[in-house]
Amino acid sequence: MRPKVEFYSLADAKAKFSKVVEDSENMDIVVTKNGKPVSVIINYDRYNKMLDFIDRVWELYLLDVGDPSLFKDLNVDDLFKSISDSSSEEEV
Repeated sequence: MRPKVEFYSLADAKAKFSKVVEDSENMDIVVTKNGKPVSVIINYDRYNKMLDFIDRVWELYLLDVGDPSLFKDLNVDDLFKSISDSSSEEEV
């Protein structure tokens, strides 16, 4: 089940940052810039649970494929590349 999501423009999020942080304890906050989602503010415990889940899934994936050296180009750190890094790679 997905948590409730609240949207704030960047200007609103800046002006009401204390409220945004407080709201993030109970819901995910999406910050928009020029009407497009650019960032998410989530509860720190939820963030840690998501990272633990990703680690477990990655370990299960490696167990399932057998020889991880066959997939040397796959890296869990790639999940956390910045969007600008990946978009600049596509342009090359």
